[in-house]
Parts: sequence; structure tokens; C-alpha cells
Amino acid sequence: MATRISQARTSEYDELKRFLVHWETHLSPIRIFPIDHPHNPVNVLAGFEAKLGVAKTLPGLKQAINDVLELVPDLTPAFRAQADTSLASVGAPTLTQLWQRRSAHFNRLLRRGDLRTDTEYYLVTSVLADTASNLPPQVSQTLTDMVARYESRRT
Repeated sequence: MATRISQARTSEYDELKRFLVHWETHLSPIRIFPIDHPHNPVNVLAGFEAKLGVAKTLPGLKQAINDVLELVPDLTPAFRAQADTSLASVGAPTLTQLWQRRSAHFNRLLRRGDLRTDTEYYLVTSVLADTASNLPPQVSQTLTDMVARYESRRT
């Protein structure tokens, strides 16, 4: 039985799905699996959506989007601009918009000092793993402590 989901979360899911599908089918500079392969992210998403429903698939979709956003610093400004134009043309959020949301979310997490979901956990661990991020030592320690507390609650 599918879990009930609010209209706001349904809209968020639709928006993020539109982004991921367009990214994977038209823009991704790295394609590990061809579009028709069962392990292509678009097909994996469709399978989870059919099996689990939108509510239970949304956290995984957010994690997939965060994986895409990890590429942003390595993309050229020209590619980012072209991707933003292409994404906007299909009504999807742009890389720039999603990057700004992620940054705002990260700053809220840092102020709150606590991780509540696996998506937040993966966001913070990806920031900690990014050796080029040049985090101040105090921020790095705060994030490390947040991760440790979250991991201790999960076990």
C-alpha cells in the first residue's frame, strides 16, 4: 500500500524527477549505463516509484540529486549555463537553483547542529569527503560531531 503524500511533497517529487530525467537523458557528462539499461538512474527511479510509491522514493531521489550536485564545482561555467538553459526549457529546476537550495539547506543544518534524515546525513558526509572544500576546522569538527551522533542513533 502506498503511503499518503502531501501535495507539496508531490510537487517537490515531480520537480526533482523532471530535473533528474532531463539531466540523465540530455545533459549528463558521465553516463555509466545507457538510457535503456535497467541500472540507468531514470529506470531505477521508475522501478522504485512503481514498487514503493512516491513518498518512499522521494528520499532516494533527493540523494540522487545531491550526487549530481557534487559534480557542479567540476563543470565549466559554459556547461553550467547551457545546462541551466536546457533544464529551464523543460520546466525543471536549474543546476544553479538546486545548488543554491543545497547551500541554504546545508547552512540550516549547520545552525541546527543535528541531522534528522539519511538525506541530510549523506549531504554532510559528502561535504566532509570533499577534500577541496576547504572547510574551516571548527565547521569540519561540528559536521563530524553531527555525523557521529546521527550514526550512533542509527545503530
